Amino acid sequence: MPNYESVAMPPRILICGEPASGKTGALAQLANAGYRLLIHDFDQNSRIIDDYLKPGHAPVYINTYTAAKQSAVSLFDTGAASSAKAMAEAKRFAQCLMHWKTDSEDLGPCTSWTGKDVVVIDSGTFLGDLLLAAAPSDKTAMNDKRSYYQIAGAYYGDALDRLTGINMGASVILLTHLMQTGEKDDQGRIIGKTRDIPVGIGEKFSKKMQTYFSDIWHLEVDRAGNRVFKTAATDKASLRTSAPNLIKASEPYDLASMMNRLVKVADQKNL
Repeated sequence: MPNYESVAMPPRILICGEPASGKTGALAQLANAGYRLLIHDFDQNSRIIDDYLKPGHAPVYINTYTAAKQSAVSLFDTGAASSAKAMAEAKRFAQCLMHWKTDSEDLGPCTSWTGKDVVVIDSGTFLGDLLLAAAPSDKTAMNDKRSYYQIAGAYYGDALDRLTGINMGASVILLTHLMQTGEKDDQGRIIGKTRDIPVGIGEKFSKKMQTYFSDIWHLEVDRAGNRVFKTAATDKASLRTSAPNLIKASEPYDLASMMNRLVKVADQKNL
């Protein structure tokens, strides 16, 4: 029987932050350091990375999903038409996650990728919106909101299984936003102490999605305007790192340096 340390997967990182905290911009640091990026763009905003790339950067591939910001209630498409568009986009995402192939490039199956390839979900927030919009088109869906959330949560869980599982040869980064949770009164208002959790689909699944990742970091902007990564648990957030001896509780805004340390650990374990 092989030793449990004999196979180490590349990093699986969940990065949370407020809008404009620098999540997408940090991806350019990876490309500038030689990491090939495969970005699933649900925000329709990932192309701002161009402003931060330096000459000689590694290839950056972006697949944009146009229905991701389209809610199930639309001024332009209604009901079944809106949901059908979202379902088609969700299926395209699922196929590209396992084998990146578009009209312009074929990057091969996910099993062929390495830790120097980084699959990026930008962002988990709008991936959730896309899956929720697609849910009414599922053959098991009933005509109620609870059913849609259950189906969308199952879709999201399946995607995270594939992203973080053993068959995914690449490193993985999921960018998402933050929401607050805590004890609620009978009107649904949070009372007492709040906690920050990543945004997925609804509060229940958003709490669960943290269990898929080896590293959970917050990207924050301090009062002086400096961006820092927080990687240690606090009374407000369940943060962690898979390499506490290499990744500090507070790290400067250098995602490439942090990724280099994690990838090196995985490579050494697989020697």
